[in-house]
Amino acid sequence: MKRAISWAVRNTPAMNTLMLGILIVGLLSMLSLRREVFPQFELEIILVTVPYPGATPEEVERGICQKIEEAVHAIDGITKQLSVAREGTGFVVLELDPRTDPQKALNEIRSEVDAIPSFPELAEEPEIQQITFRIPAIKVGVMALETDDPDAEMKLRKTAEQIRDELIHLPAVSQARIMGARDFQIDVEISEETLRKYNLTLQRVADILRRQNVELPGGSIKTPTEEILLRAKNKGLTGEEIARLPLLETPGGDVLKVGDLATVRDGFVDDPVISMINGRPGLVIAVERTRAEDLLALTRDVRDYLRKKRLPGYELAYWADQSVDVADRIDMLVRNGIQGLMLVFFVLAVFLDLRLAFWVALGIPISVFG
Repeated sequence: MKRAISWAVRNTPAMNTLMLGILIVGLLSMLSLRREVFPQFELEIILVTVPYPGATPEEVERGICQKIEEAVHAIDGITKQLSVAREGTGFVVLELDPRTDPQKALNEIRSEVDAIPSFPELAEEPEIQQITFRIPAIKVGVMALETDDPDAEMKLRKTAEQIRDELIHLPAVSQARIMGARDFQIDVEISEETLRKYNLTLQRVADILRRQNVELPGGSIKTPTEEILLRAKNKGLTGEEIARLPLLETPGGDVLKVGDLATVRDGFVDDPVISMINGRPGLVIAVERTRAEDLLALTRDVRDYLRKKRLPGYELAYWADQSVDVADRIDMLVRNGIQGLMLVFFVLAVFLDLRLAFWVALGIPISVFG
């Protein structure tokens, strides 16, 4: 140690160069740091979701939840299973051991679930994801004017989706979701007179729609040069597509479609949800920060976008800007650092040599940047 100190005293140009290099590298590293309120972290929980439209909770339990539980029970690292069967959807929550690699377990669970051959035909593709804890970086409100237009909610939803998509395309933003919105629903209404005329019942119409509105694999055709996968795609996602589905065939051979006998319209589920912002109908878009994004750059891009965006009949606002707290903390840190540096310098300058006070005070930024 004495030899190193002696060498440093004798070679002051080298030490000054080293000090300058530490300051420059430390300053560049500080400028490239990601700024955030709390670090993002992932929970050791895997969520498996399988939609099963039209199924009762008992059917979901037998056809979805039990089969997933049997498929994944032998995977190492799973400490707890929790299944939730509700009308139209089945959930399986898998809790992992903290020592287990979540990505490896996620891949194994996905492989086992995808290999289940006996899911009901009407069950949709499973969605498998690891639960991630994220705090919205900033919230954007889309507010509409008060109106008696029956399609006002649908127009508001489409406008909010447009704003969300435009936000996601900003350079610093990759995650945004709509909050407070009701799920979409396609309503098919048939009058009692029409049902009697064609000898139908609501239950029969529902069964026909369930059979017709499907997307099923049809095997494959192998040729000498390629393999062609066959799939029956007859699943409608909008009211217009549902209206084109065949409903029944008349004795004369004519095929009557759903739109011929019923009123089909796109709407929302009958949830008792009212979304208001400042006393006006509105929806909230939560802009979230991922692990690789800088909070201050993200919120700055969002604020700049909102200042320039104009929508006739709508007003945009933002709140819950997490960058305000981060900027305040950074300012306080810089202020305290400068005050501490000045205090050390003045105290040493009063009682000791001015030159000695300068070099001792310079040790503070060197230790911070180093």
